Amino acid sequence: MSRLRLDRMSEADVRAFVPAQTEEYARGIEEHGGWSREDALAKAERDMAQSFPGGRAPAGNHLFHLVEKATGERVGVLWYREDTRGVWLYQILVEESRRGQGLGREAMALLEEEARRLGAPRIELNVFGGNEPARALYRKLGYREDAVVMSKPLEG
Repeated sequence: MSRLRLDRMSEADVRAFVPAQTEEYARGIEEHGGWSREDALAKAERDMAQSFPGGRAPAGNHLFHLVEKATGERVGVLWYREDTRGVWLYQILVEESRRGQGLGREAMALLEEEARRLGAPRIELNVFGGNEPARALYRKLGYREDAVVMSKPLEG
């Protein structure tokens, strides 16, 4: 039995989520993609503006707080979108102080329940290559790599 439940974000929650997610996404692009801070932030802002036109989640997007049932504490977020291939996971984030407690695994199980409820045939996601903890979790849960983007920095 899961220690977590999904609480749907309100419109106010989504408005607060967008800048926080923009920052989180930019940090990932910079850290794992090797982009400059300025370029990473610009890309994140463009992508988030496209994902949340007018600061609102378009139809088919589902945003939740991950909430610990026993305490009511918000311990993370989950954002996915329904699409023609199934469900696309944009973000699953467990608060840093709560990582390593199995909550990511439980959140992914809740996502699978959501996807099945929607009749989705699959869950897809993208993960930065340098995010080994997330990649290891996904592998343990049966996810496979369908495509890999590789790069090599050139000197001079």
